[in-house]
Amino acid sequence: MKLHETSLLGYARLPAAPDRQGQLCKKSLRSGTYQRRWCELRGNLLFYWERRGDREPLGLILLEGCTVELRESASEPFTFEISCPLGHRTYKLAAEDQASMEGWVRALSTASFAYLRALLTELEGQYRTSGALGAALPQEGAACPGPVVIEVGLPDFEGLHQQFGEEIVKLRARWRETRGEGVQPVLGDLIDLG
Repeated sequence: MKLHETSLLGYARLPAAPDRQGQLCKKSLRSGTYQRRWCELRGNLLFYWERRGDREPLGLILLEGCTVELRESASEPFTFEISCPLGHRTYKLAAEDQASMEGWVRALSTASFAYLRALLTELEGQYRTSGALGAALPQEGAACPGPVVIEVGLPDFEGLHQQFGEEIVKLRARWRETRGEGVQPVLGDLIDLG
């Protein structure tokens, strides 16, 4: 996979807070020793710098398709590995303590788009079934009639657009009033769907 360096550096410099940041020790392939690195997780990219505040990152790990596993031992506490089959590379990292290691492993394990897609599919299934099925409770002493299916349709985009558009218009009018601009009518749709 070809990555555009300028785009990635721009992403590393975003003013928005990263998903997770902090010190980790990264094991060097050449020397086999651990070196302290400042790390920032942004989406499915783990950037690492020599020191916090450095302008250019030393590197990044693309987490898509990677696995994260604990690799603690008595001689190397709080260690874990990121195995990336795409680049046939394994990164060995160590945290400062147990809580930090658990936080990093959890954040890195859930950083891929594949994980988010699976989570979205699960949530969508829960949403569809939560409103689609219901059971009527029988009166005390009455025979149980069994489950009753209640069909609840999902809102269409135009309906959602209308609902949120009306809310935005109200909020905008209230905001203009607080600024002393008075209420100005909004003509037409905020977004033209036609």
